Amino acid sequence: MTLWGLLAVSLLVHDATARSTGFVSPRVRSSIVDGEDAPEGRWPWMVYLSLTNGYESWSCGGSVLNEEWVLTAAHCVDPSLRALLNFSFARLGTHALTGASQFYRGISHFSSHPNYGANGEEYDIALVKLDKKVTYSSWVSPVALAAEDDFFNPKSECWVTGWGNVHEGIPLDNPQILQQLQVPLIKDCLCKYAYPQFVPTMLCAGFMEGEKDSCQGDSGGPLVCRSAERFVQVGIVSFGEGCARQGRPGVYTRVAKYLDFINETIHA
Repeated sequence: MTLWGLLAVSLLVHDATARSTGFVSPRVRSSIVDGEDAPEGRWPWMVYLSLTNGYESWSCGGSVLNEEWVLTAAHCVDPSLRALLNFSFARLGTHALTGASQFYRGISHFSSHPNYGANGEEYDIALVKLDKKVTYSSWVSPVALAAEDDFFNPKSECWVTGWGNVHEGIPLDNPQILQQLQVPLIKDCLCKYAYPQFVPTMLCAGFMEGEKDSCQGDSGGPLVCRSAERFVQVGIVSFGEGCARQGRPGVYTRVAKYLDFINETIHA
């Protein structure tokens, strides 16, 4: 698995890097491996981010926090990538990428965690501010965030979604319908065994036997789990080694550890 932020257009990274597509930074992940087409409108907080530096382009996932803020992974907007605000945009209320979206919005600001880049893959979280507010509908609505004291375990119902690759180096076919995959959470001790750099601000989800996973192009997208009668976002697609490799599940940013950063940024 790799950090799943960038959808590689001309170059793909398959080792311990991020999961995104297009031009790929050394830490980006891709789309869903062995997923299925998501029903229209099932995940109304899902966002598609199209980013460019003027020479190369990449894409990431994200989730709607409110009418003007989107949550994603910091590696998707890493300063070294030099994404241009004026030429990058977000699509909200999207089912198939070849079809129309309910909203197309420019991007006015990126805000990554201030400690991102200081300690490997840790602090892989960022907020994207849209240049114009959206209105909620059955197609576009905000995701609830998991709280610090929310309890989830391997038996919890959890899903990851994205438009990334369907395997290492294999893009999602047209009409590029949003993919969904139900994944179990993995105990921290097993995640630490698979990834020595694992810290408590991360979590793992997927299958230790491989075969199913998030992948390049899925970076920044949400991992949601059912809590009572609703889904809450517990993770952000961050990194992994390849896609769906045995013993190498996906690693996610643990959202509950960053609620202060999120609230402070949104209300600053």
